[in-house]
Amino acid sequence: MVRQKNRWLLVKLDFEEDILSACAPGGGDASSASATSGKKRKLHPSSSNISAVSNASSSHALQQQLLQVTATDVYRSLQESILQNFGVVGAATMEIRVLLYDPKLRLAIVKTSRDKYPLVRSAITLLAAIRQGGDTLKVAASTVAVSGSARTARNAAWEYVQKEFYGRGRSELGIENGEPWSTKGRAAMEKELRALEARMEKIDAAC
Repeated sequence: MVRQKNRWLLVKLDFEEDILSACAPGGGDASSASATSGKKRKLHPSSSNISAVSNASSSHALQQQLLQVTATDVYRSLQESILQNFGVVGAATMEIRVLLYDPKLRLAIVKTSRDKYPLVRSAITLLAAIRQGGDTLKVAASTVAVSGSARTARNAAWEYVQKEFYGRGRSELGIENGEPWSTKGRAAMEKELRALEARMEKIDAAC
């Protein structure tokens, strides 16, 4: 009996909120403006300030919602993309499995057959939204790597997770002030390393 050959796709999901946050200019305008002027100014509540607070709270709520996206949500949305772009026959002949989805890194591992993987990869590229509960979250999906075995898929995922970890800034690791190896810095780093180890164990179990 001939063994069915499969492909493992490492997929990165960039939600609309993530893209807008990455494109937003850094730094606080109010603090920088007060620093350049010679006097201290008293800030009064205004419609713009209220609007900024409202936008910040809604952005926080959306980030929490993005963390609740599961592998099942990704699978169903991918099935809808296949059905929409390749019809009922395409959806019936493509067998896909979302083995893993990490909501913090927005990283998924999708398994499919070798013959159908080009179509699945196209459906991933054409994926425009993830349905989470009753909400629709806009997304841009891209394939980071394609592997021919579970071992190489695991290695590719490990490499990507480690790259993301070491590429993060001090503020993202919770080290805002002081030396990186201060008590607070060490505690933040140890916490992130434990989270990294847990992610790699999940990848190992999924592959």
